[in-house]
Amino acid sequence: MNYTKPIMPVHASKESSWARRLRWSLAVVVAGLLTSQAHAEISEADQALAQRVFAQLLAVTPAPHNMPWPPTLEIIDKDEVNAQATMRPKDDKEYPVVQCYAGLLKHDIEGNADRLAYVLGHELAHHVLGHTLAPPDKTEFLKATFSRDQEIAADRKGMQIALRANYSYAGGLSAMRKMIALGLNYSSFEGLAADHPSWLDRIALLDKEQAGLWRSMSAFDNGVYFLLVQNYTLAERAFRQVTKDFPGSYEAWANLGYALLMQYADALDTEDLKHFDVGQVVVGGFYRRPQSLESKVRGVNEELWWDAVGALREAIRLKPDLSLPKANLGIAYLFRPAGKDPGKATQLLEEASQLAANDSALDPVSKLSEQLNLAVAFAAGGDAEKALSMLARVDDSVKQVSPSALSAAYSISGAISYNRAILLAGSTNSQRQQLAIAELENYLRRTAPSLAWWPLAYQRYVSLCKQFATEAKSQATLLADATVRFRPVAALDINHQQLALGESLAEAEKQLGNPGPTLPLIRGTNLVEVDYREQGVKLISTDEVLAIVVSGDHAPGIPIRGMGLGAKAVEIKSGMTTAELDQALSDADYDFRQLIDPDVNYRFYSELGVAVLVQGGKVVELVIGQVPKRKVGI
Repeated sequence: MNYTKPIMPVHASKESSWARRLRWSLAVVVAGLLTSQAHAEISEADQALAQRVFAQLLAVTPAPHNMPWPPTLEIIDKDEVNAQATMRPKDDKEYPVVQCYAGLLKHDIEGNADRLAYVLGHELAHHVLGHTLAPPDKTEFLKATFSRDQEIAADRKGMQIALRANYSYAGGLSAMRKMIALGLNYSSFEGLAADHPSWLDRIALLDKEQAGLWRSMSAFDNGVYFLLVQNYTLAERAFRQVTKDFPGSYEAWANLGYALLMQYADALDTEDLKHFDVGQVVVGGFYRRPQSLESKVRGVNEELWWDAVGALREAIRLKPDLSLPKANLGIAYLFRPAGKDPGKATQLLEEASQLAANDSALDPVSKLSEQLNLAVAFAAGGDAEKALSMLARVDDSVKQVSPSALSAAYSISGAISYNRAILLAGSTNSQRQQLAIAELENYLRRTAPSLAWWPLAYQRYVSLCKQFATEAKSQATLLADATVRFRPVAALDINHQQLALGESLAEAEKQLGNPGPTLPLIRGTNLVEVDYREQGVKLISTDEVLAIVVSGDHAPGIPIRGMGLGAKAVEIKSGMTTAELDQALSDADYDFRQLIDPDVNYRFYSELGVAVLVQGGKVVELVIGQVPKRKVGI
């Protein structure tokens, strides 16, 4: 199986039906860098290295009793970073094969025999451990769950084979580090929807001397993912763990401050924004990589604000030339609980803008966001002309952004429209006020109504239309083409805490208390269902929580929130009708998937990460979990 993209199959006539369905791949194609159609000439040196290492590994690998032995090695002339173990039919029998792609030899191995010994040992281990023999049919959810466990087992067994053949442990680990350097990693949480664990999790299990570092880097990756999907509480949890283990990680402190600030700002409603009287800011500035490691209550929450400010200041103390923490600190002072401080905000945002020119961690869109937020600070301080001038500069720059960054720049364009409209509407010039009507209408048509600034924009729009005797369009008309995007669900709020996917079963049991019956789900595995009947919650788990099931009269609801700062939440829960479910989710797309029982079909909302079991026109069960995407052609 592959991580996120299907490998182009070897010619079908040479493979069994099972081999076409199941391939044990070591890695995934590097999107945008390596393509499955590209060919790479295999050098004689790589050929000789692969054959020599493979022979040496075979010499120390005991033959399994349930398949012909030894396997053959095939070098595939494709520029993919990939290797796999499969079975090939011949003379009415299935024979083991190990395939190694030219792209892997070129981009990851780079002539290093120790790295290759780990890779080929891993694939041999899949055969030795019986992973390539056809198991009974299972759901995609179960297949991915067992596949992740088997990848870890193959890592351990493969490393044992490599060491037995006198290859280096450190050299084998370097193959994993190279995979990460090639950009083949993803977060642990995203790994729940894949058939392979993340590389950081895999290397943490093998590299005992630096396991703490790898776990912290994995937590950092999780935190970045949760910031991207605007799950700020789980992002906070991840970055607090990193700052606890590595208090010198300035990126972790900066991201923790950002996560806390977003929780604070997310809880502000339209009335709060009206009180602050501040334009629409653009958020999303945080660090994607921890370079220092590599070398709910709505309303104003003063304690949370100070917590965010403290984390941002700690990031700046550790590394004074950082741009993002200063910019986010500037945003914090625009929404200070005691009232906005535009002077302090402007000072911080101007300093951040100056530092941005030399901040290599900042992408062009983040730099534009800082400039737009500086314009908001100018406006908050009463300098409308300076604010309009800055907005015009940002608008011109957005038009020069590369196509690949257009989606990220979209929120900036919306904020430009809002802020420019509010400034024009506040003018004493009637021509400017009339221009504001068109600008506000444009904003209202292209912005999600869940955004806290949307009602403010509509109120101002209606007021201006009335002033100039123009008929204001209804909210329904303006929202006719609106698309609502939801934040993925990764946790359940219960007992005043968040029970999250991927956390250990032991931690979950501390939170939920003593469980009721624990039911083994698949014989011979550690997959269980843990029942907390009185709370209406069940956990599908190995040693970590893979899915959270809620059902019954006592079950908690699941809040669903749209993307965008200050977006309102709706709740879905067991017992609601399908009509109520469709209304709450704005008729979001779903397809039918199976979890444990292949005969039970759930509506799976992939954008949300929520499966819903509907019977008799009512919701009888909700499941928070990640179901692997279907792979076309596999």
